Amino acid sequence: MNVSQAVARVYAEALLDLGVKSGTLPRIVDDLEAVRALFDRDRTFREFFASPRLDPSVKKRVLAKAFSGKLDRPVMGLLSVLVDKRREMVLDNIVAEFQQFRDLREGRVHAHVTSAVPLGGEVADEIRSRLERVTGKKVKIHERLDPRVLGGLVVKLGDKVLDGSLRRRLERLRRGLYAVRG
Repeated sequence: MNVSQAVARVYAEALLDLGVKSGTLPRIVDDLEAVRALFDRDRTFREFFASPRLDPSVKKRVLAKAFSGKLDRPVMGLLSVLVDKRREMVLDNIVAEFQQFRDLREGRVHAHVTSAVPLGGEVADEIRSRLERVTGKKVKIHERLDPRVLGGLVVKLGDKVLDGSLRRRLERLRRGLYAVRG
């Protein structure tokens, strides 16, 4: 774990705890997502927020004016602290860590499913259901298409990869044939 990730964890955990204790977690989630989306899509905002050349008090005034009435106090406070401590570039890590803590708290895992063709609702529901039985947690499916899979699925769940793709099966068959010829 690098320093920025460790710092991000501290902020994320504090923000999650604050949201849980105050009953404002859903609003904090929405506010964080809005700020992250703005940071990701708006180059001007990203450059302004990340700029080390701007005076922190000017930056905080602009942020307060821009987000007045749009963001609740916890996320505004986070932005203010990041500016004061010159840790603006940790924002993306904070949001990612916050989401991980929230998923853990809510018993949710993310499954990244790669297939050659779109899964369709019934297939995705069946995959989700099976993964939920195996993990004992709620599963959020993130679908990705990759024609190189050929058929079948590759499922990444945390640090585990379940490769049931036709490509993988053909590769194993090829290796087996080479081993027999050997």
